Amino acid sequence: MTELRMPKPGDAITEAVLCEFYLSPGDQVIEGTALYRIETDKVEMDIDSPATGIFRPLVEAGNEYPVGTLIALIE
Repeated sequence: MTELRMPKPGDAITEAVLCEFYLSPGDQVIEGTALYRIETDKVEMDIDSPATGIFRPLVEAGNEYPVGTLIALIE
């Protein structure tokens, strides 16, 4: 199982908005595929999957989360 945590896109960034997930719960994901988009006051970026497996989101898109928050699993 692989944990997906809110990344830190910059040194001064402490939280980011998880704009959207690109997959639904239970979808198959392949390593390197874009999983979700985050946004801060300075940057927007897509985050790619670090593993292949089944996608299990743990939080809701559209909310702001602190860096390091567990947001999804790949089983």
